Amino acid sequence: MPQPASSPDERAASGYDAAYRAAIGLARDRGAEFITRGLYQGSDITVRDMVPLDGAVAAWDIELGARRAAHDYIRQARQGGHSWDQTGRALGLAPNADSDQAGTTIAEAAYTYAAGNPNTDTALRYGRDFFWKCRPCDQTINDQGLIAGPADNELGHADTCPRQAAAIAEWDASWEAEP
Repeated sequence: MPQPASSPDERAASGYDAAYRAAIGLARDRGAEFITRGLYQGSDITVRDMVPLDGAVAAWDIELGARRAAHDYIRQARQGGHSWDQTGRALGLAPNADSDQAGTTIAEAAYTYAAGNPNTDTALRYGRDFFWKCRPCDQTINDQGLIAGPADNELGHADTCPRQAAAIAEWDASWEAEP
């Protein structure tokens, strides 16, 4: 796995630069209007940029697309055998860091990022599910999070699925190790 920037601020700066370039490209492709404006208020230095609302729309579309891409990669990680904890650590998530990371553990923060905040009306009415395909048993899994263990949270595995059997054994061992 490639090494991310060393700090969250460096990751954010790198992500901002990429998103800004992508928004400009998307807006240009859509025929957005570009203007010349001062670098900052009162500056004699000018820069060429998008009309602000065109830039905001393009950036919003990039954000929505990036989130969808992140969910696709998270789905692939789950299919590849990675846990919610591994996913959260790779993303640099922290429990309850923001509304997209609700939960008391890194694993729960990752599940919230993927499946949505548990406190929305939709989640309260219909639940939060994250679907992925289990490679060992070739079944679509309805992953319901980290509440009651893999036997109850990962619905859809075949009865003979070795991945689910291993996950259940690991879960059971973690409870036996509790004082």
